[in-house]
Amino acid sequence: MSEYQSRHALRSHRSPERFLVRRDGTWRATTAMALIAVVVCGVSLIGASFTGGSGPPPFIAADGGSSAGVGAATARGGAGLPESPPARLAIGTIEVDAPVQAVDVDRDGMLETPSLQNPKNVGWYRRGPTPGEIGNSVLVGHVDTAASGPAVFYDLGRLKPGDLVTVTREDGSTVVFRVDSVRMFAKADFPADLVYGPADHAQLRLVTCGGAFDRRRGGYLANTVVTATLTSWRQR
Repeated sequence: MSEYQSRHALRSHRSPERFLVRRDGTWRATTAMALIAVVVCGVSLIGASFTGGSGPPPFIAADGGSSAGVGAATARGGAGLPESPPARLAIGTIEVDAPVQAVDVDRDGMLETPSLQNPKNVGWYRRGPTPGEIGNSVLVGHVDTAASGPAVFYDLGRLKPGDLVTVTREDGSTVVFRVDSVRMFAKADFPADLVYGPADHAQLRLVTCGGAFDRRRGGYLANTVVTATLTSWRQR
């Protein structure tokens, strides 16, 4: 057992928590808020992260201004790129270079996450826009797991406005987004409109769990949400 694992409680869990969205991709606002308040408040919406220790690195909220942010002037009002699912995500400042897999909502209308067997994978919400299309493209990932320690988005809260996020798409094109804001929200205050709402330009949303870890409930008390705006792209 690694030093990380020995410092963290190992527990079993039948399934990861998920975002509450309808099968058509729209947010189940009333039902979701009630369930979050009663059932999953204090339980991670991204991953079953059973740390009993310090959890992810210290979080410092950062906001570069409006949600449009740096580079929006060149992206806003444009036609966006053709549809092409993401294949890989790279964030140099936090040393992320990870495969991206499509995730969908289950029969209960909850957004699935990558399997805990693959904690270094990123999930793309397939009912939303692909990265580079007009709208909010949503990517989710685990922050850590009991079995393997830090996961793909362990350092997500360390991003700052101006940092670059690169997505390689299945058609071979590459899209680059500039981070606008890095914020943390309590589970009961998850910003559904910010993450899933409409946008008139190409945006990216990166989401994981964060905040303090609740041992009794077996999950984190908050979510880290990064917003970013398309700044450039190149063909294969």
